Amino acid sequence: MTAMQPAPEIVDFRQRRQQMRRERQRRFCLEIWQTLASAGTALGLGWALVHPVWQIREPQQIRIRTGGLLSEAQVRSWLDLEHPHFLWALSPNTLTAKLAQQPVVAQVRVRRQGFPSRVEIWVQERQPVAALVCQRHCSDHNQGFLDSEGHQLGGEYAPVLRQLKQYPSLRVTGWHPTQKSLWPQVYQAVAASPVRVTGIDWEQPGDIRLHTELGVIRLGGDLYRLSEQLVTLDRLRYLPRQLPLHRIAAIDLSDPQAPLVELRRAPKQGKY
Repeated sequence: MTAMQPAPEIVDFRQRRQQMRRERQRRFCLEIWQTLASAGTALGLGWALVHPVWQIREPQQIRIRTGGLLSEAQVRSWLDLEHPHFLWALSPNTLTAKLAQQPVVAQVRVRRQGFPSRVEIWVQERQPVAALVCQRHCSDHNQGFLDSEGHQLGGEYAPVLRQLKQYPSLRVTGWHPTQKSLWPQVYQAVAASPVRVTGIDWEQPGDIRLHTELGVIRLGGDLYRLSEQLVTLDRLRYLPRQLPLHRIAAIDLSDPQAPLVELRRAPKQGKY
């Protein structure tokens, strides 16, 4: 018997064309809806970003906190902001960079906050540890204050330091900015000394001197042996028990292994 052949499939091209047309219309409507939704979202977001609720309209919306050495007004003048400002336009990095340019500023933190919109700024000042004393050839380079790292601060902070009772007791004369790299080591050694040091005299580079409770201490021209010299000075702190302080002109520690006590001449006795 001859195998039966399957009947040919009858394709309704008219129905298929209608189906494809409906599919194209559905995709078109979907694309239109997606476009409208995206545009609506963008418009809504744009409206929200420019809404007054996101604006910094008053200076009071920028809160500034300092350690006391700087005033709020001083910090605001450095920021130099005009109002109104949109919150999102105030970059914390930009504000931090503005304040960090000031020599007195050690650290800055900035935080933005919405509802209500405000900016909070914390400024940590450098802490002066020594006062620069100028005896001759005075300029901005040898006046003001030093912090523990050798950063120099202007003398305009003197009244505030006195008011805060934070005026440094350590005095430095003969300061030059080229000594900045030496200062951290010098200050740490002096601050840790059991013998109280009230002054450092750099006026003569070959004869650096300390002013202490034992009088003038001559260190010589190099400070690489300062720690050793201060150890020797500590051993001499009971010297006044054997010799009155008014008889001591200076103590030479240029060689800490062989300290030399320089004496003043004893007053002459009157004849009777």
